[in-house]
Amino acid sequence: MTPPPVAVRRPADVLGIIAVCVSAVVLLPTIAVFLVGLIPAMNAIWWLGIVLLPLLVLDAVVVLLLAVVGLIVAARRAGRREWSIAALVLGILMLVPAALVWGPWPS
Repeated sequence: MTPPPVAVRRPADVLGIIAVCVSAVVLLPTIAVFLVGLIPAMNAIWWLGIVLLPLLVLDAVVVLLLAVVGLIVAARRAGRREWSIAALVLGILMLVPAALVWGPWPS
């Protein structure tokens, strides 16, 4: 009797997982500051946005680089891509607040 065939496991998307974890480092405090800032008695917390916005942009660049490299590696190895795609979406969403603040405003 021959043993049953072993299912081929695709390699895990390590770079995508790392990128999602790195995005959570700055994204979660930013969301917390935003939610706390909505409370009327805590309006003074908005100064943290001045500190977090440049960190958010720098972190977004790192996350986007990791996500793109993760997508390329996953495509070459025929591996999983879900984490890298999620990290790519998170990286783009992390750039939205900076684009709203520093972007051109229509006159």
